[in-house]
Amino acid sequence: MAVRIAQDGPPAGGEPGAGPSGKGCNGVDLDGSESELLVDEAVTRVARWLDAAGPTTSRRDRATARRLAGAVSDEPGTAFAIRFVDRVIRPEDPATAARQLASLVNGAELPSFLAPVDRLLLRLGARMGPRLPRLVMPIAQRRMRSLVGHLVVDSAPARLRAHLEARAAEGFSINVNLLGEAVLGDAEARRRHQAVLEALARPDVDYVSVKVSSLVAQLSPWDFDGSLARVTAALRPLLRAAASADPPAFINLDVEEYHDLELTLRTFRQLLEEPEFAAVDAGIALQAYLPDSFGALRFLVDWHNRAAANGRRGSIKIRLVKGANLSMERVNAAVHGWPQAPYATKAETDANYKRCLDWALTPERTASVRIGVATHNLFDVAWAELLAGRRGVRDRVEFEMLEGMAPAQTAALRQDGRSVLLYTPTVAEEDFDVAISYLFRRLEENASKENFIRHLIELDPTGAAFADEAAKFRAAVATRHSVPALPRRRQNRSRPPQPAEPAAGFFNEPDTDPALANNRVWARQIVSRPWRGPGTPVARSIGEVDEVVAAAGAAQAGWAARPPSERRDLLWRVADELARRRGDLVAAMVHEGHKTVAEADPEVSEAIDFARWYGQRAVEFVRRELARFEPFGTVLVVPPWNFPVAIPAGGVFAAVAAGSAAILKPAPETPRCAELVARCCWAAGLPAGLVGF
Repeated sequence: MAVRIAQDGPPAGGEPGAGPSGKGCNGVDLDGSESELLVDEAVTRVARWLDAAGPTTSRRDRATARRLAGAVSDEPGTAFAIRFVDRVIRPEDPATAARQLASLVNGAELPSFLAPVDRLLLRLGARMGPRLPRLVMPIAQRRMRSLVGHLVVDSAPARLRAHLEARAAEGFSINVNLLGEAVLGDAEARRRHQAVLEALARPDVDYVSVKVSSLVAQLSPWDFDGSLARVTAALRPLLRAAASADPPAFINLDVEEYHDLELTLRTFRQLLEEPEFAAVDAGIALQAYLPDSFGALRFLVDWHNRAAANGRRGSIKIRLVKGANLSMERVNAAVHGWPQAPYATKAETDANYKRCLDWALTPERTASVRIGVATHNLFDVAWAELLAGRRGVRDRVEFEMLEGMAPAQTAALRQDGRSVLLYTPTVAEEDFDVAISYLFRRLEENASKENFIRHLIELDPTGAAFADEAAKFRAAVATRHSVPALPRRRQNRSRPPQPAEPAAGFFNEPDTDPALANNRVWARQIVSRPWRGPGTPVARSIGEVDEVVAAAGAAQAGWAARPPSERRDLLWRVADELARRRGDLVAAMVHEGHKTVAEADPEVSEAIDFARWYGQRAVEFVRRELARFEPFGTVLVVPPWNFPVAIPAGGVFAAVAAGSAAILKPAPETPRCAELVARCCWAAGLPAGLVGF
């Protein structure tokens, strides 16, 4: 993404102290004492809001807040809530759900955040459910849904209308989000698309958030241009529907995962530059837990202010959030061997959020851009409001919070004269399973000890928790210009890989990251170059085969006599050769094995892992005290065609690591793939004849 931003506008993560205005990154002449004064004022204002929230909070909201606080502050309580949603609500079969309820509840200590009546009902349901599952389980599931109903709203027309009317009467604006994760099939994508159109047609809905991954099935980060074309085609009817509504509705594009960031940015810009949508207002969300977000913010602001100066009549809104998919990003990065895209610490995320606000909230940058301050952290809300007021851009800022997440605080802000937009997830009762991942994220996110929501219920201006949160806020403001702004993922397959040292121990080879533009260019180049088949003559006669077998036998004895550490080091050199020829191996699998790049690339990583892993194991063979190890001698490796690189590599490297010779007989469908594995062995310096082909 950094490359594209550098082409189209300011570089992602440039020097923090050199903003385009020449007045420093924040763009105004605020000296240190004024900044500190705003911090002190913000802390004082938060204390006032907390004092005001207590007496005006309804009994129901206090109970809701206590229940949520109990669920996120007690680890067993959080685990129970997640297991209940996953194991009891998710199953479609009542008998299965009943068995899961019984296994979850019987003999367990139920979490204290549940009211006594709910604990009693759960135990009763666990006892009666297996006997009368079709009667009991719908009741149990409805009860649990009612407990999380303040977080997810029923999208049935009458119920949604009642909720929207009630919130409007309280003075809140509503951002409706039709819940749904990445879709797998076109039929589901069309259904989601139709649901958004129907929402935009409602007179009581004027703001809708969508994710590109929920509107188009099977988006592939490798096929960026194709994905961009499909997403823009899906969004055009939605923008038309929003523009034709009376009054016009507002569409916001949410960014769900890191690999969707560049696609969402490009989609947003491309659509709004089309003449048809020159007067349309639209929004986009940026996640501050990504260092890339600061560069994306600068890109969007500078691009749209230029577009407005050149005649674009619509405005845009940039919704700044902190990010709610940290666990998913961590797992995705770990699976592929990449650095996680978000910051490593919550403190860095908080500091980057302040930097983004500080940079954006100036008159020149908000000329055609509005900023959504989407956070439950009251210190951030207060600081952003003071900053916007000091700089004369208060009318360009809107404060946003999640439906049901902090009802007392949102009410206090509203009563204090602040407009608040509630991000309101909705889902049909029959599709409640799609809300599960949303609920998981919210429970897990808020259960973190670093999260503001976890401590909100106990925040007292005179207490230790308040002092701790205020200290974290002050530290984030103080470090906002020094926190790193360069992307954490900077892999570039066009550059030669660095050799690895066996002394460092085994590690998994990273896959190629398709979220990075340079890697996509690399992939297009390697699959489009001219293809040729095997370059090594194939042994066809019995005599030729005998020569290969004899050469392997002649090389094996000397190889087995080598110290295991030498065998390890040479296999690690084979791994380096495989890494150097990744492009050749991927191209061979694409052309011979008819794989996609997404399928072929991880197979190369697996082959490299095999070389390093078996190399490390070679050293361990000599450490056995109660057994004597003897190689087989010569091993014939006869792989299938479906994994034409990883399987032959694993067989050859295991044999060689053990001191044997290996003869690789490729599958007839994929000879070039296996030949490249053999060639990497030869190029790495394995003895002549040891690996035959």
